[in-house]
Amino acid sequence: MTQSTKLEIIGPYTPEHEGPFCTRDGKAVRLITRTDGSKEFPIVGFISEDKTPTAWDSVGSYFGDSQRAVRDLMNAREVSVPREFWINRYAGGGLSIYLSKEEAEKYKVCLIGTIHVRAVLPGEGND
Repeated sequence: MTQSTKLEIIGPYTPEHEGPFCTRDGKAVRLITRTDGSKEFPIVGFISEDKTPTAWDSVGSYFGDSQRAVRDLMNAREVSVPREFWINRYAGGGLSIYLSKEEAEKYKVCLIGTIHVRAVLPGEGND
């Protein structure tokens, strides 16, 4: 997964899906094994940047009770995310680029205007 892509859930975990995988709340999962964990929880992997492995049963259900609703294993696919940024134009000719609208709005001294830039993805706007 790159900065220009994100994971989209396409359904519950199935052994036939080759990946990628994520949790029900959308966090990326890197599987280590689908068969070599314990008898009850054969699927083992890491959620996002966790340093401790997590286990799931053979149908992708999370082993713990408290986080089950968000940590169940899901099949996913990578989808493109449009690049987006804001350019502030200042009196005197200065330009500044910001990665969020909120950040761009913080710097209004001598501001002439803000330009919002969003990449158009393939298939968008073909009306």
